[in-house]
This record gives sequence, C-alpha cells and structure tokens, in this order.
Amino acid sequence: MANRILLVLAIVLSVGLFSISRDVFAGQGSLDGKTFVVETGEKGKAAADKDTITFRDGNFHSMGCDKYGFGDGAYTSSVKGDVIQFEAITTSPTKGKMTWEGTVTGDKIEVGYVWVDAPHWYKPNPKPLEKWAKGELKK
Repeated sequence: MANRILLVLAIVLSVGLFSISRDVFAGQGSLDGKTFVVETGEKGKAAADKDTITFRDGNFHSMGCDKYGFGDGAYTSSVKGDVIQFEAITTSPTKGKMTWEGTVTGDKIEVGYVWVDAPHWYKPNPKPLEKWAKGELKK
C-alpha cells in the first residue's frame, strides 16, 4: 500500500514539474527575430527620445542604451492569448542596471522600465528613474 501511494505521488509530482517547466521555458525566445521602433520618455512625461528594441537568441537589446554601455540581457516571456509578456534586465559597468517589463500585442509594444544608476562618489545612493517606451514592429 505504501509503495502504491509513493508511486501515485511520484507520478503527480512528475506531471506537475513537467507542467511548470513547460510554462517557464515555452515563452523564452518567443519574441526572437522581432525589432520594434519606439518612443521613450520619463514616466508621466511626453516622449523625449526614440529607440530600437530587438529580441534575438533569447536576448533583449535597447540600441538607445548602447551609448551608456548597456548590452544584451536575457529575456523571459509568457504567452497569454494574443499578448506576450516579457521581462529583461540589462546592465552597464558604469551606468547601473535597467529592469524592463513589457507586453507585445500583435505589432505593438508597450514597455515600462526602471533605471538605477551605478553608485558614484558624488551620488552614492542613486534614485530609480522610471521610464516608458511605446511603439510598433519595424517594417
């Protein structure tokens, strides 16, 4: 009887773990090959800049952040109906970290991101800067 309970428990756990891992990994790379042209600005303010966001080989990249030393960051994504939600983190050795969260619906992208500058002697505790980006698939 105990062996039977252990067998059933093992089967239930295996199925549960398979379902979880399938959901976690199914979205990774789901935006690969897509490039978006966006406007961007500080939260609550009008657009101040333009940027190009790309997804390639499981990585997210903001071309507008190249000048600050930010590179690619691995992204994760999940698909819910016709909406793809994604998250990424990019870092710069001198300019800190950006945390990105966004959605892609069809050809449209909307992103919220937070930039926390690296500490400097003149600014040991930099405040997070909340920003947004919105645009569409590059044609």
